[in-house]
Formats: sequence, structure tokens, C-alpha cells
Amino acid sequence: MNSDLNIELHDSEIIKVKENTLEDTLNFIIEYPVDFNKNIFEKRILRFFDYLNYSVKEIPFATRPIILSYENFGKINYVIGTGRNKIKVSRYKTVINTNAGTRSLEYNKFELLKLS
Repeated sequence: MNSDLNIELHDSEIIKVKENTLEDTLNFIIEYPVDFNKNIFEKRILRFFDYLNYSVKEIPFATRPIILSYENFGKINYVIGTGRNKIKVSRYKTVINTNAGTRSLEYNKFELLKLS
């Protein structure tokens, strides 16, 4: 498992995104380029743990979104609430740029899994 997003995602197609509220994970089901030169793609799960503030800002598009790039903003720290309800939050922030717009989220760690 990794914390700071540092894998090559260019040209990955986002098939769907699933939230698991019990495990607090966000799963991107993607077509991942395993051999870019031979144009070979496999289904993978890009799983984010302990995620917050997942936001999609994309225009309607005729096809599935394709990941063009992503931007890492490193670890961010902030506080939610006040008094006894005050919670300190520390997460990595990433913005994923697609051919339709952007998706952003904050997370603690991630992993890229083969779909079985």
C-alpha cells in the first residue's frame, strides 16, 4: 500500500466508482495500461482508504472518462468542528484530470489491485 499517489495512470479508463461505507474505501474500477506500447489494458481496482471530500466536476461526455494526469498536493492538515466535536484531519490530496474535467479526493493510502 502507498500513501502518496505515484503510479502511471495516463489513458486509464474509469469504468465505475464504488463506495464502501463500511470499510471507508473508494474503489475506481479502471482499464489500466499494463503494456502501453502494445496497447494492452487490464481491469484493475484503484482503491483509496479513509477517503474524504470526493468531488466530481466533469461535463456530460459520450464515452467513459479517461485519466489524462493527476496532481498531488501532498499531505494536508485541517480541523473539522469545534470544542468537544473538534477533529484533526490529515490526508493526502489528489486531483485526477480526465478528458471530461476533474475528480478530487483526500485519502490516507491507496493500492492498485488486479481484478479477480
